[in-house]
Amino acid sequence: MRTKILITGGSGKIASHFIKSFSDQYQFRIFDLHPSKIQDISLEYFQGNLTDKEYLVEACRDMDIVIHLGGIANPDASFNDLLDANIIGTKNIVDACMEAGCKRIIYASSAQTIESYPKDIQINTEMPVKPGNLYGVSKCFGEALLSYYCYNTELSAICLRIGAYEFPEDFTEMNARDMSAYLHPDDLNQLLHLCIESNNIKFKILNAISNNTYKRLDIQETKLHTGFDPQYNSFDLFKLKK
Repeated sequence: MRTKILITGGSGKIASHFIKSFSDQYQFRIFDLHPSKIQDISLEYFQGNLTDKEYLVEACRDMDIVIHLGGIANPDASFNDLLDANIIGTKNIVDACMEAGCKRIIYASSAQTIESYPKDIQINTEMPVKPGNLYGVSKCFGEALLSYYCYNTELSAICLRIGAYEFPEDFTEMNARDMSAYLHPDDLNQLLHLCIESNNIKFKILNAISNNTYKRLDIQETKLHTGFDPQYNSFDLFKLKK
């Protein structure tokens, strides 16, 4: 029987690429504020808001895993916008997941949780958070919330600090920070798959970037705990584009 996965933010770029790549391996259900862009009549779809906890519980029922990609991913977002989408919404999806009996959450955190460190320092997940903006603060909240639940309930979670996710052909320009934090979509697909299949993790915060020559985030722990083997290097990709 295929693993049943609910993806919040399921109409977005990350979710769409993952679903298209793994639709033959997993059974997906989408929760999103916006209509699905994937033309697949077999795909279950819940259109709703993360502030609607009762509807989230319904969406989580019979699911094995929740991949929580939903919310606002804007470093310039205001606190009021982030409060509903990223803070209350994240608390709601965690509560809904537990009420519906889901066993694991894979949470889309962000490199913005550490963006106040100097650019020439490589960050590992043992270092204190230093968010660079209120969006980063909201992701720190999600990490702390999941840590609390995982160590006090049966829930397990993996928080992925996602770097500069983008398809190479969509980059119009790339600065040094973007290159050092670059995450190729296929590398994230691989990592999401590994997180789904990893059964021995209770709670982990893991860095998620590609195999760039210079790495803003240290991915040794990610490799150790999941077997992650990123295939792309932003410095090679950027050179090839030139």
